Amino acid sequence: WTLPTPSTDMQVAKWALGGWELGTIINVRSGLPFTTFINGDPLGTGNGSPYDYPNRSKSGACATAVNSGQVAYVNTSCFSLPLQGSLSSAQCVPFPNTTTLNTCMNLQGNEGRNDIIGPGLVNVDFSVFKNNYIGHSERFNAQFRLEMFNVFNRANFNSPTDNSFMFDQGGNATGGAGFINSTSTTSRQIQVALKLIF
Repeated sequence: WTLPTPSTDMQVAKWALGGWELGTIINVRSGLPFTTFINGDPLGTGNGSPYDYPNRSKSGACATAVNSGQVAYVNTSCFSLPLQGSLSSAQCVPFPNTTTLNTCMNLQGNEGRNDIIGPGLVNVDFSVFKNNYIGHSERFNAQFRLEMFNVFNRANFNSPTDNSFMFDQGGNATGGAGFINSTSTTSRQIQVALKLIF
């Protein structure tokens, strides 16, 4: 936005009050979806993406399965190992390291792909420019620039995709599951510059 120059005959006031520009970029979005898994190859498929899905409760506090505003973003109590269900005992291959009865490592859980939504993002960048035209034309401009990125210094977090394994292949709960460990934007950054335009 180019600010209007006040009407005045005083050259110093005209220079000081004229040539100002303001700019902003506002980025607001909801979180990105991600998936939780059981690590390893419990299904025994042997392919390049052998991950299995855990079971997930979707009632009460587990409707979204997130601890909003917490570093431990995923509510791990909403997840369990796949249960035997209609499989016979002979068909079920139990997880070797769990004391939970009737869990089968050769069953997929009910958790769906991209079923959890990660943290949202709000980012505001702001800039102030002062144009200083040299001479009586606009051919040469010494522009002073003040640019601020993430001006409100808001912490915007990535989805915990690096910690998306709820259990290991043996059926053990994975330490750090669902924890956020990175941000999607920098902290507040401020830069001052002189740009010569001719």
